[in-house]
Amino acid sequence: MSVNKKTHDTVKRAGTFVFSVLCGMLSCGVLLLLFSAVMYVLGLLPEIAGVLALVSFAAGCLLAGFICGSIKQHGGLKAGLVCALLMTSAVVIGSLFTGGFSGGSALVKLISAVISSCTGAVLGVNRK
Repeated sequence: MSVNKKTHDTVKRAGTFVFSVLCGMLSCGVLLLLFSAVMYVLGLLPEIAGVLALVSFAAGCLLAGFICGSIKQHGGLKAGLVCALLMTSAVVIGSLFTGGFSGGSALVKLISAVISSCTGAVLGVNRK
């Protein structure tokens, strides 16, 4: 195999993960906006915001895993794990820049991201 072919395959694999994570982040942002509007209209307590943010993050990870699994068509758990780690690292880096990083919720976010992203990737690989 030539060097150009290996480089092209590596870029193609990385592009799959980047596209999947961007779609997951976009859906996470849309869900956050939707949940914020619902909280405002219904007059819900601000304490619910953390739970709704975690639900939107898990849904974004599920979609990212599903898209990645659908594109790759094999290795669903590995693809889901990579998507979960990429999305969690993006959230942690964003939290570090904004100053809102708390180590207590990082483990919960990581576990929920891994479970939902791996589930989405397995569903994406096994869909017909």
